[in-house]
Amino acid sequence: MTFAVFALPVLLALSPTSPAPTGSYHAKLEPVAGHDVAFGLAIAEKRNGLSATILNGPDRLAVSKASWDGKELVLELSHLDARLVLTPQEGGALAGTFTRVTAAQTVELAVTARKEAPALPARVAQGTMAGEWNVSLGAAGKAEALEGVFTQQGVRVFGTLRSATGDYGPLHGTFDGRDLVLTVFDGVHVYRIAASTGDGGLSGEFRSRASAPVPITFRRKARGEASLDASALVKAKDPAAPLRLSHPDEKGVAVSLDDPRFAGKALIVSTSGTWCPNCNDEAKVLVDLYARHRSKGLEIVSVFYEYTDDVERSRRQVSRFRERYGIRYTTLLAGTTKTAKDTPLVLALDGWQGYPTTLFLDRQHRIVKTHSGFDGPATGVHHTELLKEMERTVKEILRSKP
Repeated sequence: MTFAVFALPVLLALSPTSPAPTGSYHAKLEPVAGHDVAFGLAIAEKRNGLSATILNGPDRLAVSKASWDGKELVLELSHLDARLVLTPQEGGALAGTFTRVTAAQTVELAVTARKEAPALPARVAQGTMAGEWNVSLGAAGKAEALEGVFTQQGVRVFGTLRSATGDYGPLHGTFDGRDLVLTVFDGVHVYRIAASTGDGGLSGEFRSRASAPVPITFRRKARGEASLDASALVKAKDPAAPLRLSHPDEKGVAVSLDDPRFAGKALIVSTSGTWCPNCNDEAKVLVDLYARHRSKGLEIVSVFYEYTDDVERSRRQVSRFRERYGIRYTTLLAGTTKTAKDTPLVLALDGWQGYPTTLFLDRQHRIVKTHSGFDGPATGVHHTELLKEMERTVKEILRSKP
């Protein structure tokens, strides 16, 4: 396994009892020179140590654990198998690395953070990104159709891109009327969009980590133009047949939907992954639904597909995921992302596109409704509408006959 090597500034001379670096930092990753991915970092003292939060505009992501040994600041995102390791530099800055285990490799990227806020651009032209946009991502003939949802305050822009498999995380940045720059770093997504106005919209490039740039264009939606409907993309191959599957849970115990504990119960079944940002967003909602509707006959089963075939690692990651969100519903391990298409759950579906895909089953365990992807908080009104729709659907399947 090969790691990239980065030149870092000379470290300050610190004693083992040096106080931990705390406060608000303006941080950035630089996967490609000149193409920074900006985010905020807040570090605070607490009674028994430190706490830390990654900021993307208004979005706040609490790290699993923050520790300081007098020389290094370690910020764990254990549920993502990721961490930031930072050391103090001259002038009060921090520098170090972000590492994360993915399906293909261990990613390692340089990180720097400073207390001083970067200057905002001055507005050079009228115009706003606020509203909804038709977005094309990719080369002509192979482009993916997305939907942009944004708000704007001064030159600051917040929002995301919606797709059939979920959103692109809490994008944030600036638009001065001519040039748009958006980034996000949430422990998984390392995205940067740079586009400029022209020809009735905006065009530019999208970058994911150090991958080659991909063309991206924005065209404002016409009044009354329909939004992406992710509830019509996935269907049961046989709506009259009960869904059947059996997999081990995170402790290795075999669990089947035919087990007595699920008999006569309405079910939510979701394809998931601990590595999946949209699945992390959905988990918070599923925890709430389960707490409020379990006593009425609702059960939830999240079926996880992990990056590697290392079973012990997968069990560990699911256990960490459960702990982070306080999950009390059933979580199963069905295999890897490479083998997902051959598993009973996915084979029961037409149009499955990824994670999460959420199925709503009546008390006879027939699939009565589906939703592809998840609209997280960055999607604004779409997130609110999805929560309402999930609540309505849960009440519907609870009314079904065993």
